[in-house]
Amino acid sequence: MMKRHLTKALLCGAAGALLLGSAPVRAATGVAPPAMYPAATWQGQSQAVVRVLDRLDAHLELLTIPVGGSATYHSLSVGVEACVSRPQTLAADAGALLHLKDSSDPQRPPFDGWMLAQEPSVATYGSPLYDVRVVSCAGAPTAPQAGPLPVVKAPVLASAEVPVEEGGDAPASQPGSASGGPVPLAPDSHNPIPLAPPSGAAPSLAPAAPAQPSGQPLPPPEADPGLE
Repeated sequence: MMKRHLTKALLCGAAGALLLGSAPVRAATGVAPPAMYPAATWQGQSQAVVRVLDRLDAHLELLTIPVGGSATYHSLSVGVEACVSRPQTLAADAGALLHLKDSSDPQRPPFDGWMLAQEPSVATYGSPLYDVRVVSCAGAPTAPQAGPLPVVKAPVLASAEVPVEEGGDAPASQPGSASGGPVPLAPDSHNPIPLAPPSGAAPSLAPAAPAQPSGQPLPPPEADPGLE
């Protein structure tokens, strides 16, 4: 049974390779990157969701407070001046400008500042009774507006020539070939290629011997008188 499944998988892989090999090669096209808001873009909203922890009984309370309004939890007063969040194309985060005041602790100064949902340690309310965190923003969009997304254009790719692999077919036109075909690897027996003298060798000054008619013997070479 296992051998049958293995044979079937090999046949399917071979069929897939044949289909991929027979597919036509298409030209590459440029793909535009996704349109995103800049990192410093924030969107205003009309409500803020704030979580309050009562340290005495570990009770969590979610308060939905409109911008410009306030809410109370026991002796804690929570006012919201602004709430902004990031658009959907950026990493999720929210920030609220809060005003906190505990009436049971008049010695502690009120908190006035921004709190961030994803970075709660940047600003905290140092009360021994309450811990306040920003959860998110809600409601209708208000100022500041995120604005339209930037227009992103697809890149234009330059046409590139396909390089010839090593050992592959050479182009039809070669320098030094009059007919434009491939250069012969061996000289033609009917039209031998003359060999050039080696570089640096002195040219021969002796006259060439006259051609003798076919069928007649060559005369014997003359003796050098200096050798007698």
